[in-house]
Amino acid sequence: MLDEYEFYQGVVLRQLAVENDYSMSVSFRPFVREGRINAFVMNGRVGVYIKHSSKRMSPWRFTFTIEQAADLLDLEHKFPDSFMVFVCKADGLVTLSMADLHSIVSFQESENAWVSISRSPRTQYELAGNRGELKYKVARGIGLIPETLKTRGRERYASG
Repeated sequence: MLDEYEFYQGVVLRQLAVENDYSMSVSFRPFVREGRINAFVMNGRVGVYIKHSSKRMSPWRFTFTIEQAADLLDLEHKFPDSFMVFVCKADGLVTLSMADLHSIVSFQESENAWVSISRSPRTQYELAGNRGELKYKVARGIGLIPETLKTRGRERYASG
């Protein structure tokens, strides 16, 4: 039997595959830590941590257990080009760089680490966490990740 989170992870991986401009191949591998798979590594370089909410409407709230916070920080340490993707049921995907995530979430108090995402109709997403509010609104999607893959690919090609 499939777990609910597997469907949400599948949505993110499909979007990552579809939004690639097909000029480079895309590979995924699970980032496994103590048997948990909450993240994936793309092309051996970019980490993608996924959290989902099955709540139908805004606001969506995401909490981080101590283990999840450790997994996320380990992913970021091993793959500095990592991103956090929040799946807000069927409303959309919200992608944050790790720098933006750390600006609104303190993982030092991991038992209280959380993110709240809200959106009124026809607007971008507003994010807040246990550390504070994100200073700008975020558009729906995963565009930051393919952009990073392309940039890193060009840098690698230029230096190689």
